[in-house]
Amino acid sequence: MEKGSYTDWLGTRWIEIEASFLEHNVKEILSRTPPGTRLLAVVKADACGLGLEEASRIFLAAGAHCLGVTTLEEGRALRRAGIKAPILVLTPLLREEVPEALNLNLTLSLATPEGVEAVRDAAQRLRKRAVVHVEVDTGFHRSGFSPQEALPLIRELAGCPWIRVEGIFTHPASGGRLSSIKRQWGIFQQLLQHLQEEGLSIPLRHFCNSAAFMLHPQAHLDLVRIGTLLYGHIPYGLKGEGWQLKDPWKAWTRVLSLKEVEPGARVGYGGDYLVKKGTRLALIPVGYSEGFGLTPVSRPKGLGDLLRHVAKLLLSYWGWRGSGWEVCIRGKPFPVVGRIGMQFSLVEVGFSSPVEVGEAVEIPIWRPLASARWPRLYCRQGLPYLFRDPQFRWVPWSLPQEREIGQFFCPGGRNLPVHD
Repeated sequence: MEKGSYTDWLGTRWIEIEASFLEHNVKEILSRTPPGTRLLAVVKADACGLGLEEASRIFLAAGAHCLGVTTLEEGRALRRAGIKAPILVLTPLLREEVPEALNLNLTLSLATPEGVEAVRDAAQRLRKRAVVHVEVDTGFHRSGFSPQEALPLIRELAGCPWIRVEGIFTHPASGGRLSSIKRQWGIFQQLLQHLQEEGLSIPLRHFCNSAAFMLHPQAHLDLVRIGTLLYGHIPYGLKGEGWQLKDPWKAWTRVLSLKEVEPGARVGYGGDYLVKKGTRLALIPVGYSEGFGLTPVSRPKGLGDLLRHVAKLLLSYWGWRGSGWEVCIRGKPFPVVGRIGMQFSLVEVGFSSPVEVGEAVEIPIWRPLASARWPRLYCRQGLPYLFRDPQFRWVPWSLPQEREIGQFFCPGGRNLPVHD
């Protein structure tokens, strides 16, 4: 199907996700998972921008045992969507959130004494046994009990009729450094040994995130928590030799207008970009408010990383190669020129390329920064089958024949549950 045959109904910006690539990534991970080890699919942050509900359904159908979220809202959305699989909330909840979480049959993480008290009180008041995983801090220092605190806590909870300890876990602090992973693994392993010696059996012991899963197979245990790999990316700092992941994500916009400019013209805010010869500029309706042109800034990992950061800043300051960003039209790259604005950017397309107004433009956006208000279009083998509109309504897709402002019509379809 030609892209223009369905994108006319998607407005000026949308995200396209290939479902078969997500399924492929699950199978790639399961092929490297030992027998008996379960897969927890981490779907936090709206499944890294892909759309929480449908990504979760795909992961579960492809072989994931359970899901991991970070907020009550995410767990609520999944239950409203009819997902009945186990859902682990990976971070502590506030006291007032616990009763709803228990009523939604969410599995809770215990990381503080106050959290234990809140869960015990709510479970007893609701007459509903809470299923929990105890988080242990082995060096991340973000949340969790120390190993010295965890052992007596689990001993105490073994006699509590309102709390069932189903799992115990810790989180690697430095995913790309095997030495750091091994240090934390040693601390966690020692705690597990003490629990075994006391006869305290916990069904689901888990240590690995995506990086630790790749670097330290000895730590796979009963469950692995995988996020980055599921979405087709190798964790930062790792090479991933032999992995055959597929990236399911494409972000699109459309050309709003075309403008010819003369040699010597200064383009965009501040006139940062100097046009050396006559050219055509395409206006696209994306900017930094949608995450375009933004990248996460972190401490450089080494001298080489620092030099790359500095070089990019200097080149950007001098206007070398415009903004340093590129978009893709009809499979060909084009540079973004001038400063990227809040909601608009300029692309130099020249005169030789047959770019037209309305043309689909593939753009690079870091997934967690992509606006949740952009439509999400799920495809299988390139054919659309499900659509989430800007009001977060999931609608089975068939080519719309009509459209009204604020409402998309899908003949024969029905609106699926709306989440907050």
